[in-house]
Amino acid sequence: MDSYAFDRLITVEALAEREAADALVNRVFGPGRYAKTAERLREGNQPISGLSFVMHRIEQGGQSETAIIGSVRLWPVKVHDDNQALKGDMAFLGPIAVDEDHQSLGIGRALIRTAIKAAFDVGVTAILLVGTPAYFQSFGFTKAEGLSLPGPVDLRRLMILYNPAYKGEPLTGAVDK
Repeated sequence: MDSYAFDRLITVEALAEREAADALVNRVFGPGRYAKTAERLREGNQPISGLSFVMHRIEQGGQSETAIIGSVRLWPVKVHDDNQALKGDMAFLGPIAVDEDHQSLGIGRALIRTAIKAAFDVGVTAILLVGTPAYFQSFGFTKAEGLSLPGPVDLRRLMILYNPAYKGEPLTGAVDK
């Protein structure tokens, strides 16, 4: 259950907010995040237009704080077979960052739900992520069988959620940007 002691607003991340969202991610995850395989899918890549979201806290009187208290982005990735033939496109979710003073209030969940709905509304086939299964299963994510990332990853944490409108076979192969 989401429990907020304040009003909040989720919006599409504006270009002017990108630096603040990056700063939030860096504060939450630190420099160690750059060593992770997930970063190989983000470096040199650009988030999918219109599928990055931020949360602002709304103060009394309806004014939005300038600080971003939460952020999530979806990145374009592709799946190829062993012969490098394109098998499909999907979105890579993350990172999901919530300001430490606002954690455990359901902000991450609200951002994830917003991102999933928006992605599927524009026809994204599937959303892939590396995360904690117990947390992401509640959104419908399942273990991503038959997919590999460009580097080491705990395959138990590689998860996928297909668009309910997608009627094809599960995507398998090498994921890259």
